Amino acid sequence: MKAVSGTAMHHLDRRTIAETGISGEQLMKKAGALAAAGILKWLDETGLKDSGVSRLVILAGKGCNGGDAFVAAGILADFGYDIQLYCTVPESELSGDVLTMFRHLPPSVRNSLSHDFSPEIFSRPHSVIIDGLLGTGFHGELREPYKTVCAWVNRSGHPVIALDIPSGLDADTGKADPDAVVADITFTMATPKTGMFSPEGIRHTGRLRTLDIGIPAVYFEGLPESIECTGPEDVRKTLQREPFDCHKYSRGHLFVAGGCKSYPGAPLLAAEAGLRTGAGLTTCCLPEHAEIYAAVPKALIIRRFSSQDGFFRAESAVEILAASEKAGAFVIGPGMGTRPASAGFLEKMLGVQVPILLDADALNLLSLHPVLLEKLRARKAPTILTPHPGEMQRLMSALKQQPSGIVRQDAAQAARDLHAFIVHKGPRTIIASPDGRSAVNLSGCPALATAGTGDLLSGMIGAFLLNRKLDVFDAIRAAVFLHGVTAEITAPLDSRGFIADDFLPNIGPALRRIQYSD
Repeated sequence: MKAVSGTAMHHLDRRTIAETGISGEQLMKKAGALAAAGILKWLDETGLKDSGVSRLVILAGKGCNGGDAFVAAGILADFGYDIQLYCTVPESELSGDVLTMFRHLPPSVRNSLSHDFSPEIFSRPHSVIIDGLLGTGFHGELREPYKTVCAWVNRSGHPVIALDIPSGLDADTGKADPDAVVADITFTMATPKTGMFSPEGIRHTGRLRTLDIGIPAVYFEGLPESIECTGPEDVRKTLQREPFDCHKYSRGHLFVAGGCKSYPGAPLLAAEAGLRTGAGLTTCCLPEHAEIYAAVPKALIIRRFSSQDGFFRAESAVEILAASEKAGAFVIGPGMGTRPASAGFLEKMLGVQVPILLDADALNLLSLHPVLLEKLRARKAPTILTPHPGEMQRLMSALKQQPSGIVRQDAAQAARDLHAFIVHKGPRTIIASPDGRSAVNLSGCPALATAGTGDLLSGMIGAFLLNRKLDVFDAIRAAVFLHGVTAEITAPLDSRGFIADDFLPNIGPALRRIQYSD
């Protein structure tokens, strides 16, 4: 999937109408219908439907976004929701397909249309707000009445759904007006817009769903300044039907090495996530004296190796390598600590000839001991690094790189310099390959902003690395997307109250949602 600018999207709309015989009216009807279906599904998934929400406040402008909102309003009314429809202009100022969509509304909805906005509209309980005010044609600053209405939306405290793009966000530049709508979820038409990936764009867009309105896929090829993204259809191609005669050894054996006297829980999270994601066997390698104060899945293999006061040392690596002849992949680093002795451990582990993923303290050790970077570069088997922004900054400093200010560029540069795959974790995680490929992940939510979720991701990527039939870049993309969907299932609306441990039972449901749902 490619993300394009709002300007490019307008060109694609016009080309589709001119070359395929699909009319603008048909595109608008499909966009509104798909948005309504997505909204109904989201209201169900979040529990809002069952918690008493019955009132949908739908805000429409006079442009195409308003037309999409009118179509959605009619369908949502048919499903029994109380539709409160507000438009910035009277019917006499509507034109073209937008006017047609308005006139197709059920009389009960059409006759209830109001142009009188007030703060009271947004203060009534049991409401969800649907933003169809402004679309991808917005640039610059919000004017009245949009500015005031958007500010009221943001102060309402109600869940907010944006159609195509939050009003007040520039689809090209990613700049947002100070009062731009902050959405909980955005249903965007055809493909994401590049402006959604700026820091402001990410903050205002919220969760992201893409609706296929019928723009031919071939039209997206070769567009300038497009961005490769990872959506459900990309991952669905990677996930394969399970062979009925598979067994635990054909699925592969994942080894997770990490933990220390201070942080024994991190590798356990990674190991269990790897097991639940599809590893046939998972062995968690811990140093001696790293006490476990948690329940451990009975299917997980726990092995202890010699240590220096509860921290791995070079001798630990010798023992692990001797015990892991059948390892298909390694995850190294969660909770490992950064004592000097652990650098010797990491140096020896870099010599394994299977894919390895380095996370957390393994990354910090690379930054503290740049001599290890040369050993990493010399590896023949794939190496995956999973830094969060702080770890990425330290890595770039060790590489003597100056941050560009553009995350995708920094990740791509690090991947080339280190001959490694980079997973730059964040609200829109970036995956970069040493051969120049990169992709922005579209799944995820604020539930990932809690301790331990990075350890889960490491184990999930580790499980995908066991499948030698998969291209490594595609395997990583699939695992990162799965990680985000798992978070969305765990915390479908508000993430407070959830911790990383809560994600684990939802890995299986997330896999099935990606593979089998629309």
